[in-house]
Amino acid sequence: MLLARLGHDVLLVDKAHFPRDKTCGDGLTPRAVHTLRRLGLESDVATRSQRITHALLYAASGHVLNAPFDPLVRPLPPVGYVIPRIHLDDLLRTAAMRAGARFLPGTYVVDVLRQQGRVTGVVARVGEKSQTFRSEVVIVATGASLQLLRRLGIAAGSPHDIVAVRGYWEGVEDLHEGFEFHFVADVSPGYGWVFPVNAHVANIGVGVYRLYRGDTRSAKVYLDRFLSTYEQVHRRLTRARLIGPVKGYPIRTDFPRQPLFGPGWVVVGEAAGLVNPATGEGIDLAMESAELAARVVHRALTTGNTGMYNLWPYAWHMYRHFEGMFRGLQWIRPIVMRPHPLDVLIRQAQKHPGLARRIIRITLGIEPAYTALLPSTWWWLWRR
Repeated sequence: MLLARLGHDVLLVDKAHFPRDKTCGDGLTPRAVHTLRRLGLESDVATRSQRITHALLYAASGHVLNAPFDPLVRPLPPVGYVIPRIHLDDLLRTAAMRAGARFLPGTYVVDVLRQQGRVTGVVARVGEKSQTFRSEVVIVATGASLQLLRRLGIAAGSPHDIVAVRGYWEGVEDLHEGFEFHFVADVSPGYGWVFPVNAHVANIGVGVYRLYRGDTRSAKVYLDRFLSTYEQVHRRLTRARLIGPVKGYPIRTDFPRQPLFGPGWVVVGEAAGLVNPATGEGIDLAMESAELAARVVHRALTTGNTGMYNLWPYAWHMYRHFEGMFRGLQWIRPIVMRPHPLDVLIRQAQKHPGLARRIIRITLGIEPAYTALLPSTWWWLWRR
């Protein structure tokens, strides 16, 4: 959308036909809303979304922290949204086409084209036929999938360190304008969530930090436990019914462990491992990475040279923008994301608004993670 607005010839290719569903928690954080406002798309999203004004953090012990976005997230907008990805992604695609981009659905990219050491396009399968698309720059936005990254020679192993599963339930009781995060022992380390899609329907799921569990059980095992044994959620599902299938998905939070660009190509969003290591949220960071990519690619296209030299500023901006946040949250996660530390944090944050503010701001990446080590943090933690 951004590159098309700047007058460039943009082709979007996707294996799916839109609108299409995508397995996700569907939550848009205040950080994501901030980006949507910059793009001029918030009003389009708001009309199809459930407005969110606060976050509720539930400890396994029963302590609850109610964290209102206003004033905790300033200067970000004090609002979030819940919108199913079947609507959000199609809205973004439509906005790109409205700006002048072309779109080819049912086009499965299987490889990249190379010429004299640089990427010059992609090879795709369209039905039973193979087709090539040549371009000055290829922007890889393939999410958690590793196939095309391996074709580029930049993805090794399996960097999916979170697994999640979610479903939609209709008739859920006591829904409100809040993101609910439930840190229960059965989903540790990780959490369960309840995100209201509207007054009666909720996206309910769990995310498990596989890296620290060391087990290979399906995330659905943890969702079943969360729904059946956790009273805070179980009692609200008495009259609820599941709408559609329960679906699982892997999540990558391994930024910045792989190259982000090369001659003729850049990687954005979850394809770059750009998902919040603490929350598993990636929509906000993906859109920000797309803004950075569009800025750099526009300059490179304007100069007529999309080689390494003109695309390296993208990596520099990405590291400058995200590396501190990721290093900090990746360090904090194995220490904090367990029942006892979380119980202490939530219990003390109920008493001390400054601690609640710090938790929310570090989690969203508004405040550097090192502030968790400041004397004020320890004062709030140990003060009765």
